[in-house]
Amino acid sequence: MGQKFSKYLQGFMESMYQKRMMAIMAKLKPEDIRLLETYEYEGVPLAEDTLKSTMDDLKTFEIREDDVFIVTMPKAGTTWTQEIMSAILHDGDIKKLNQRHTMMRVPFLEMTHGATVHKDIPRAHKLLPRMPRSSPRLIKSHLPGQLLPPQVWEKKIKIVYVIRNPKDVVVSTFHHVEMLTPADRQPNFDDIFDRFINGTMPYGKWWEHYLYFWERRNDDNILFLRFEDIKKDLRGTVMRISKFLGKSLPDDVIDAITDHCTFENMKKNPMTNPDTLLQNAHGGQMPEGKSFMRKGKVGGWKAQLTDAQSEAMDALCKEKLAGTGLTFE
Repeated sequence: MGQKFSKYLQGFMESMYQKRMMAIMAKLKPEDIRLLETYEYEGVPLAEDTLKSTMDDLKTFEIREDDVFIVTMPKAGTTWTQEIMSAILHDGDIKKLNQRHTMMRVPFLEMTHGATVHKDIPRAHKLLPRMPRSSPRLIKSHLPGQLLPPQVWEKKIKIVYVIRNPKDVVVSTFHHVEMLTPADRQPNFDDIFDRFINGTMPYGKWWEHYLYFWERRNDDNILFLRFEDIKKDLRGTVMRISKFLGKSLPDDVIDAITDHCTFENMKKNPMTNPDTLLQNAHGGQMPEGKSFMRKGKVGGWKAQLTDAQSEAMDALCKEKLAGTGLTFE
């Protein structure tokens, strides 16, 4: 009886969260989203939609012992990795996964798109405490390590952290901003690039974000992954994450998760591609030729960066990563 009630409660709360999320998306318009406007919080630039009140609340946010986090810089492979993790935590039950969108299954801790304009949009960090304690919460964040809720570190909860070649990150960031920005406020790539290498884009200096976790990569509660390695060996990554999360799944389940989480399958699956929800902000369909899941390739920067920009990024990497052992091809 207790187990049945727990499952019922979990289903009810998930349904409520989904309704709240759909209410958020129904309100949004591209001009409501503050992707580039920032303020400084404890030395780190954050998007205006990451409200200061949210950040203050996170200082006392309760972390549960079985919470699991996916943490990255934006556009480093977050959606891809969170779906792998979600599939593993659901024991490879693909049918169940496809009943709810990945953005509903994995709350975005600090960000509430449109919150600056729509004060009544519910905040994920206030909904999370209502989730049932019968199963782990998988939580997504782009916050640098020092701004995560203190209990994350006190309780040493499990964190999967993903990095990606910064050249590909800045290109993907540009296309992401372009997709969500009104026609009269379209970004300029050179401006985005300059802000990225100067560390003034939301979430701050990418090298500091990376190095915080790189220096902790051998900690038992940290799994440090590279986007490029996930691309090379998706099945092997599924197995690594499974082991890290304490799951021993049979080969056929590993195969099913791997197939479910290929870039191609995720892009065409309405329950894994954020376009399904984001199109609401664009009047019911995404702008022509635009998608949250664009290409998912390694080395796409070669078609976008000028020689001077590529050299500037190389010089920055050499300066900021010297002596750390962290390198990029």
